Amino acid sequence: MDFDKMMNAWLDSEEDWSNYKKEDSPPELSMGDLRLFLKKMPPEDEIDLHGRTIKESEHLLTEFIRGAAGRGLRKVLIIHGKGNHSKAGAVLSTWVKHFLDLSPACGETGHPDQRDGGKGATWVILK
Repeated sequence: MDFDKMMNAWLDSEEDWSNYKKEDSPPELSMGDLRLFLKKMPPEDEIDLHGRTIKESEHLLTEFIRGAAGRGLRKVLIIHGKGNHSKAGAVLSTWVKHFLDLSPACGETGHPDQRDGGKGATWVILK
């Protein structure tokens, strides 16, 4: 089953989405509606990788994603920082994006609102 079909099936079964869908969207689910819902949905867990090396982060993030998926979580937040204090710039944020792109357990990603970390954090929808 591809990711879009899986997300549509999951959203149809979710009470929050059912309420959102009835109030705010047309009967047919569009990708725009799905993305809006996912962006609004709060993360169910988070991990903070500030001050970690890529090697440490790889181990921690692998275990975090595995554990979150095993617990049936759907959206998690990864705090990696903006790289403001790094001489090399934003090393972890670039690496996290690459990690998530390659992970078979991860789907849609994005950055939260500025008040919730902005470009210093990344949310991910777990498959």
